[in-house]
Amino acid sequence: MNQIFFKELRKISYEDDMRYKLLLRGVKQILEKKREEGLLKRMFRKKKHIEAKAWK
Repeated sequence: MNQIFFKELRKISYEDDMRYKLLLRGVKQILEKKREEGLLKRMFRKKKHIEAKAWK
């Protein structure tokens, strides 16, 4: 996602319907970018290891 997208999203108020349309468009762009990646790149993409402190 580019910085212009986030700047536009911050400018729009929470009550505006356009904000939610922008959010959906951003999510669709992320999913499309992941879909276009090759199989090997998807397999070797690093996943963040998250461990909750309360579970220790």
